[in-house]
Amino acid sequence: MDIKRHLKSALKQLGFDKPRKAQIIPMKTLDAGQDAIVIAATSSGKQVIYETVGLAHSDRLTIVIEPLLALIYNQVQTLKAHDISAEYIDKDTTKEDTEKILKKARKGRLNFLYVTPERLQNSTFLSAMKQTDIFMVVVDECHCVTEWGQTFRDAYLHIGKFIDKLEHKPVICACSATIPADSMDIIRDNLHMDKPAVLRSDLRRDNLILLKKDVTCNKKTLEERLESRIKKLCKLIDKYHKDGSVLVFAQTTAYVDALYNILRERYTDEVTRYHSRVKPERHKKELLFDFLHGERKIMISTSAFSMGIDVSDIELVVHFNAPISMTDYIQQIGRAGRDGRKAHCVLFYDQNDDDDAVSDSFIKKTKKQSAKAAKTIKTKRKQVHDFIHSDNCMVSDILEYQGQNETKTCKRCTVCAKKRRNKK
Repeated sequence: MDIKRHLKSALKQLGFDKPRKAQIIPMKTLDAGQDAIVIAATSSGKQVIYETVGLAHSDRLTIVIEPLLALIYNQVQTLKAHDISAEYIDKDTTKEDTEKILKKARKGRLNFLYVTPERLQNSTFLSAMKQTDIFMVVVDECHCVTEWGQTFRDAYLHIGKFIDKLEHKPVICACSATIPADSMDIIRDNLHMDKPAVLRSDLRRDNLILLKKDVTCNKKTLEERLESRIKKLCKLIDKYHKDGSVLVFAQTTAYVDALYNILRERYTDEVTRYHSRVKPERHKKELLFDFLHGERKIMISTSAFSMGIDVSDIELVVHFNAPISMTDYIQQIGRAGRDGRKAHCVLFYDQNDDDDAVSDSFIKKTKKQSAKAAKTIKTKRKQVHDFIHSDNCMVSDILEYQGQNETKTCKRCTVCAKKRRNKK
């Protein structure tokens, strides 16, 4: 199946000779002006789909709505490296620079504009967008509409209202690797999509080796138990860290800072960190780019560094704490093996309830604002617990959560390996 010449030309400008098979139909659908929900595996190139189509219509603006600033910086940097007109507006963009960017958009000299959903509620931004010729609005990582919109980022629930206020309805593209089946209609309705094509491809990632490790420790104090867990983390890094990069996820900023301080003594000049409380913003960007450019090979982060980040050589992902949702887990392991090489993803869990104590605190704070949101988080945490203690193939359980029935086991995860040993 071929694509039109203007799409081929755009794809080449992005640095690709030809599209992957799973990218062709979504590209054609969006190019023809039809709304689309694109569900594809992490690292399958969803970003290339909307960038190619947006670039093929470079006389008009494409707005890309992202959940995380790290993701915005990463994508804009990549586009600019290919001489493509792309900008972002974040909370640290000065009023003067914001005006320049919006003027550029109104005059048709800007191809891509990256923002978070909160920006859409800004009256100055809305006024400028009403005067701009917009071809497409992309809601990247659209699972955030249900994952976050109903808990702590209600701006996700108002994207459709923003689109309705534009002078002309743009093409709407919503994409993610993690859209639970019961969320599809909610996402479509919230984004005010017009009979979108639902385009699903195989979500399986055969190059990822999934492992879960019980790090329960019988030491009396939390400090001793964490010390034991950190030793296990270092053993994993020593075992699997070769010439690629390592990504360690921790539940809280305090955990990230503690791990950073300890690991940088052992892995001198290799370690960096990323979370919302690193200040100033300029310094946080420097830490991020150190990792994106390969100057530092070990990143320790909260979920602020989880979706869509494209570092091709990540060979090890470790969850130092059990994540609070399956969506977080799937997105985070999706950072691994994006160059197609084998990568290991190790999930730590404990039966001391140390991780649950942290998430209980988060749920308690959430409950003060919204009992419904707290209940949603509890449900998601239970799904993670069920996954950790399941006797099924880890890959099969993940695919089932994503709505893809899979009878074929991976034969390599912790559960499959244990069953294989027991048969001998």
